[in-house]
Amino acid sequence: MHVRVEQLPQPDPDYRRFLQVIRRERVNRIPLIELAVHPEVVNALLDEPFETTGDARAVLRRSAERAVRIHHRLGYDVVRASAPIPFGVSRLTADDPSGGAVTERQWADEHHGPIATLADVEQYQWPKIKDVDFGPLEAATAALPDGMRLVGFCGGILEFTMDLLGMERCLIATRRNPDLVKTVIDHVGQIVVDVFETYCQMESVCAVWLGDDMGYKHGLLVSPAFLRQNVFPWYRKLRELAHRRHRPFLLHSCGNVEAIIPDLIEDVQIDAKHSFEDVIEPVERFADRWGGRVAVLGGVDVHLLSVGGEEEIRQRVRAILEQVAPRGGYACGSGNSIPNYVPPDHYLAMIEEVHDFNGRL
Repeated sequence: MHVRVEQLPQPDPDYRRFLQVIRRERVNRIPLIELAVHPEVVNALLDEPFETTGDARAVLRRSAERAVRIHHRLGYDVVRASAPIPFGVSRLTADDPSGGAVTERQWADEHHGPIATLADVEQYQWPKIKDVDFGPLEAATAALPDGMRLVGFCGGILEFTMDLLGMERCLIATRRNPDLVKTVIDHVGQIVVDVFETYCQMESVCAVWLGDDMGYKHGLLVSPAFLRQNVFPWYRKLRELAHRRHRPFLLHSCGNVEAIIPDLIEDVQIDAKHSFEDVIEPVERFADRWGGRVAVLGGVDVHLLSVGGEEEIRQRVRAILEQVAPRGGYACGSGNSIPNYVPPDHYLAMIEEVHDFNGRL
């Protein structure tokens, strides 16, 4: 185990503390939350080798178990876990410039996808719930210490649709061929609902989390009207399902989504919003405007975590906590996730500052 990890307070997890945050209640200490921590960072903090060769499903299970272990030791009450949906979308690749063990970085083809026409929709082999591998959640559940729970995560309806059509084709089709986009959205939406249904049947899952990036730096990727007509009805189904099963519904969405925040709070009725970037809107400003109506998660800018000094990171974390934490309804973490280009010591600086704020260091 990394020496600085060993010096952290002994774990005392209580997932109910995180649920109190989602209910916008005050808590005895501010919990930590993270969408994802890259396996390279996990490896560095555990300070032990990890074999990534062999059966891909077995690797995912081992990764899930290791994620539980490091989140527990760092002081988290909950850890995100997911069951990947096999949509079979090809990825573009390039050399990873971060200098870590990962040598290749992948991203979606923005121009092309496997679906271009309504005929392609009919021919496409849509995954069924039986095709989804819930092994990572089973492995994570088996590794959970007393007091910890999982947050079941799934990729988003708009994101998957853009992958299947290709972002460029998808965005053009929202104006020229909206029936095609809606048809793909409806297929995607149903499998996401099925995944959430399975999550909500698992006692170890205390909340569900949708990740659907709807914006970029200056605004939305598609019009609010299109989202209201085609995407948000599926969000409502997911929220209704979650609430019926007594789980909160969390939303992660990157980009400038200010134009639809009232829709997400009043119509969709999300329980918590995640993903913040200082250049778009610092988390404090969002909390000032909306914190009385929705829980606020994360907000420590990933760029700062990547290139800032440790003292700068500590000061920023402290400033966020002092402004946002007193009103309740806040859990601290990065503005997005911990990628492999965030130095582990920078991540630990954030963790340590939260523990210090809570009076545990």
